[in-house]
Amino acid sequence: MKYRTISLFASYLLMTLAVIMTSSCSKEDDNAVDTKFVLSEYDMNRPVGFGANVTGGAGQNVIVVTTSEELIEAVSGTESATVYVSGAITLDSTIPVGSNKSIIGLPGATVSNLHRDENAGIFLLRGSDNVIIRNLTIKGPGAYDIDANYADNISVTGSTRIWVDHCDIQDGIDGNFDITDGSDQVCVSWTRFRYLIDPKAGGTGGNDNHRNSNLIGNSNKTADIDAGRLNCTFINCWWGEGCNERCPRVRFGKVHLVNCLYNGNDYTYCIGYGVYSNIYAEKCAFTTETARQNAIYDWHGTADFNLTVTSCLGVPDTQLSAGEQQQFVPQYDYISYDASQVESVLTNPTTGAGPTLEIVQP
Repeated sequence: MKYRTISLFASYLLMTLAVIMTSSCSKEDDNAVDTKFVLSEYDMNRPVGFGANVTGGAGQNVIVVTTSEELIEAVSGTESATVYVSGAITLDSTIPVGSNKSIIGLPGATVSNLHRDENAGIFLLRGSDNVIIRNLTIKGPGAYDIDANYADNISVTGSTRIWVDHCDIQDGIDGNFDITDGSDQVCVSWTRFRYLIDPKAGGTGGNDNHRNSNLIGNSNKTADIDAGRLNCTFINCWWGEGCNERCPRVRFGKVHLVNCLYNGNDYTYCIGYGVYSNIYAEKCAFTTETARQNAIYDWHGTADFNLTVTSCLGVPDTQLSAGEQQQFVPQYDYISYDASQVESVLTNPTTGAGPTLEIVQP
């Protein structure tokens, strides 16, 4: 495996995303951070696809937070802010995230909410715009189906321009990461989804195994707000241990899945296609028998959809459609590689999916 070391000006590390620098930062530059971290050769180190225009806090108003109170205050409002999370932060309720924010974990940083009730969410992006969440482990209390709105580890609702990168998102009570209510322009890259806590039975929602990771579009009846939106790119993402379904489940949106890994043993299904979904899954790897047998699922005879599965490992090329919309085929720039490499690339503990970036405190 070939790796590359990227040296970046602080403005890029703080998510201005202007340019990747390939030489060491100069000590004479007051804006430079003397930082190097190792990336996979396939890691573009920026949002791509539908989320390509995300800039987040753009290096403005830099702050390091170590408590829930500091974090809540730092991510509120619409003023640009670049928020570094240090250590382990435990929440008592969901955090509303404003606009123009970068939330970046220093090595080992975690944000947790272990309540098993309607307050169990972690990051709520409601009507937010231009947000980055990067290099964090985000832990919920374990799946428990109580029909709680926005009780996900990350809830993106009515929000635009979102980039989630190099995170480990675990054990959401309602889901790990849902995108709903006309949200749009989302990129999720190098992120791991899993469930390590046994699901709790007996919730009011009736599903005793609600390890349902990622829902895109939450109703068949929301064409007025969802049509033409819910467009998402998932690149180098890993749905593994404990994931049961919704990896992801899609309504309405154009969703691109490229070089994603399915190596768990608990799937009812992996990719679910629903009304007006338009999914293009390429060069993904389904490496367990359970993943191969349950790779795709049709939600109750869905009409008006397109699904292409191409060049994936473990499943045949497939093209399914109904209705009149044309199949979405990605037209933007991105790096992809053969599906046979996906598992080794994404499970690499140094350069793979999850919070593997050795970002230095400013």
